[in-house]
Amino acid sequence: MDKKVIFQRLGILLAYPLAYAYIRLIFSFTNDFVVWGNIGQGSFRFNYAYPVFALLFIIVNEIVRRGRRGGSEKLDHKTIFWYAITFLAGLTATIGEGREFEGLEEVSVFAMHLSAVYSVLVSNNILLGGKTSGFIPADLIHGFYVKAFAGFPNFVVDWKCFAKPRTEGDETTAPGHKKGIFGAIIFVMIMGVLMIISVALMSSIDEDIRYFFENFSDMLNAYLGNLRLEEIFARCVFAIPVCFYLYGLMSRSAKSDGAREKRVASWLLRVRGKGKTVSATLVYIAAGIFVAAYILFFIKRLTYMLGGFAGDVPDGMLVSRYAQEGFWQMVGIAAVNLCVYLAIILLGRSDSDGKFSLPAKILVTLLMVETIAFAVIAMSKIGLYYSIYGYTPKRILAMWATMSLTFAAVMTILTVHQGKPHFRAGVIFTSASYIAICILSAVLVAIGA
Repeated sequence: MDKKVIFQRLGILLAYPLAYAYIRLIFSFTNDFVVWGNIGQGSFRFNYAYPVFALLFIIVNEIVRRGRRGGSEKLDHKTIFWYAITFLAGLTATIGEGREFEGLEEVSVFAMHLSAVYSVLVSNNILLGGKTSGFIPADLIHGFYVKAFAGFPNFVVDWKCFAKPRTEGDETTAPGHKKGIFGAIIFVMIMGVLMIISVALMSSIDEDIRYFFENFSDMLNAYLGNLRLEEIFARCVFAIPVCFYLYGLMSRSAKSDGAREKRVASWLLRVRGKGKTVSATLVYIAAGIFVAAYILFFIKRLTYMLGGFAGDVPDGMLVSRYAQEGFWQMVGIAAVNLCVYLAIILLGRSDSDGKFSLPAKILVTLLMVETIAFAVIAMSKIGLYYSIYGYTPKRILAMWATMSLTFAAVMTILTVHQGKPHFRAGVIFTSASYIAICILSAVLVAIGA
């Protein structure tokens, strides 16, 4: 049998088990999948449900992809990277418990879902920009909604891969094929009965064999006695639409040749071009107001804000209050400035074919330098808090947020002056650094740091 056909059949047979595993693993509100342990003076909690599902998702997607594109399809470095991010995002969602980890599990589970869908698009080479680009929000919408829901019928249509190929003029293969299936079922039933008889006879001769099967029977009865059939039935029902969704996403993406994605990308570029209606003068004035406002703010509050670097806290103020005061506000300002840049490139006529005019380069560069300053000052505050009150995952995650914003601002400066977008580098850095920071958090907590 052709290897491609084998992958096609295996992919569709694994679709429902994968959907059931999603319902069972992701929406498990018990400790069925939790392992507890100790490292030195610290302890850790490991929930293996998320990484197990991520691994199953990757395997099934590869099977479906090879069934549609050919059994000899190889993995490229981009696909391997996003598969790794998907698995590691699931892994980081499993480690740690308590107030210091509150909310982090949800963030990692969300990141795992984003990475999983994105990895399907990358593995089939159907990104709107041809690679990771500024179209990434549209790519994710395309995967989560267009490919998945439009691919719902695929789970029914693709069962045709089980049909036996028929040659021209062959009208007698179908009845023989049915007889072969019927004979196979009878054969398996006979073999099962004979095996039961054989095991029973061996058990009557050997005590160890009898003891093993008695214990096995007791454990099986205990397991069946603890089963909640209503929960199993509910999972089986809810797994049906999940099956159509997951398989639809994988199958429709694998069947795509990328032509539709190119048309959508071209349309988005035309829409973006038509949207650039704001005069360059108005763009310069708006950007200049932001730059001037931040300069005045720095002049007024510079001494106070730089206290985090020297460890100097204003008289009568607690270190904890000083470190927290203004931190998230400055992170927010840094994020707002990146949105200002996006508004400029989407609506303003200050650039042409990715090349910025000299006034736009100067203003955007100043705005990003101020963004870096806000992010660095915010990092100094959380660093001061950490040096006195110690480490928690939330604090190190806050430092990651400021680091990511700083990196984004640096990439924006390079984009403006080089005329070459660096969005891909920003996405890769953000994804990889988030995984690294979560793993580091878990290790530090586990060893009692």
